[in-house]
Amino acid sequence: MRHPIRRNFSRAPNRPKQKWLWIIFAGFLVLCLMTASLAMVPAINPSFGAESADVLRAIVGPRPVALLESVSFKLQDRLNQLRSTINGGKALITFSQSSTQVPSSSPNVSTTSASPIATVQPTSTPSTIPQVAPTPTPVTNVVIDAPQIGWQAYGPSVNGAPVMARTMILLDPQRSYTGVALVRMDLSKLRLHIMPGMIEPSHPSGITKAIPSLGMIPASDQPNLAAAFNGGFKGIHGQYGMMVNGLTLLPPLPGLATVAIYRDGHVEIGAWEKEINPSDDMIAFRQNCPPMIENGQVNPALSLNNRMAWGHTGNTDITWRTGIGITQDGRYLIYAVGNGTSAESLADAFLQAGAYDAMQLDINQFYAHFYTYQPSSPETSGGFDLTGQRLLDQMINNPHLYLTPNVRDFFYLTAR
Repeated sequence: MRHPIRRNFSRAPNRPKQKWLWIIFAGFLVLCLMTASLAMVPAINPSFGAESADVLRAIVGPRPVALLESVSFKLQDRLNQLRSTINGGKALITFSQSSTQVPSSSPNVSTTSASPIATVQPTSTPSTIPQVAPTPTPVTNVVIDAPQIGWQAYGPSVNGAPVMARTMILLDPQRSYTGVALVRMDLSKLRLHIMPGMIEPSHPSGITKAIPSLGMIPASDQPNLAAAFNGGFKGIHGQYGMMVNGLTLLPPLPGLATVAIYRDGHVEIGAWEKEINPSDDMIAFRQNCPPMIENGQVNPALSLNNRMAWGHTGNTDITWRTGIGITQDGRYLIYAVGNGTSAESLADAFLQAGAYDAMQLDINQFYAHFYTYQPSSPETSGGFDLTGQRLLDQMINNPHLYLTPNVRDFFYLTAR
């Protein structure tokens, strides 16, 4: 009797293989969707675009993501030009109406009034020589001092006098939607501080012993707090050097733009091992890319796209950019933020504001922050004694920014 042939139709041995193929396909699909979102979504939702970029960097690295961001910047630029055309050529960057100057009696800034400018008395001279009355030294402040490009008092004042001023300038006739907002800060009345974030840049273990309030403005500084603004690139973009409270988080790299703070409170900006050198008096520094302006001269490399030197980003890309500069006498610190600028055009804005040295900070709308602070009632502000007010309507609206732990580094200023 012939037995029927039994055939095994079981595919069990191939199922694990099919499972992995589906996993690989699904991963590839997710990667493609994230890539597409990075190129298109930031034009509509900066927050989601920034988060997508961070996730994608962890998968493929910073360089491919930077190239995709360049595509995104071009799409955003075209969309913004279209939006500007539709609304009659109006700028898409506006000062927040809530961030006007605050009377000195409102914020709890306790400072010693600046000494009045002394008038030098002439020494006695023979009667045969006519006495000439001394020329009084002109009184200047952050609003009326040169260069005069429309500065207006901004933020909290100290002893009734303004310590910050802001203005908006338009640089690109091809892009009516763009502008650069500038804030000038009087370092004779304000002290600059640097604070590392909870995550960025990377830092040694035990850092909280040296910096207990890691990622936020210390409670001891909040009564004298005037303003705070964003820091620079993440460590993955170049491992730029940083030191805070005498503790080196990342070692400095030669030739890079560096903002340095010293024990007496004065601030310098320049290239490491050129204008800025190690010193026992230096208590903090932050590096980010090569200089934009060095000794009053614009860096000619700004017109080139050497991505490796500039954190993998393109200098000619039109996007949100921020930076920090200082006048030649070291009195005024200048913050700049533009909603559609190249690195070269941001440097031009610094020159108009009187900067002698300047460097780029972070880019992208989601990471551009400048806040001033004023007292508030804890009962109406979620338990906080201060409320932050953004410089621009287009910045994220977080009244407690930097008053709670932040993942990335930042700068802040207190009254002296």
